[in-house]
Amino acid sequence: AGAVRAVVERRASLLAAGITAVTGSFHAGDPVDVVGPDGVRVGRGLVNFDSDELPGLLGRSSGDLARELGAAYEREVVHR
Repeated sequence: AGAVRAVVERRASLLAAGITAVTGSFHAGDPVDVVGPDGVRVGRGLVNFDSDELPGLLGRSSGDLARELGAAYEREVVHR
């Protein structure tokens, strides 16, 4: 719900910490829909990771990801 508010109200990009699930198959650079917990689409943006990379990133802070996996992981998952 906090990620939905950030995307809708603050018009922010979506970070891994705010994502609870990923569906479908896509590649970095593809446009993807962002949906809230209720299944309603709240935004659309370009994704920075392939779908098969994301499960291990979900719910984790960008800082933690950068420390563990490198600077390339300290970025938004979906760029608005």
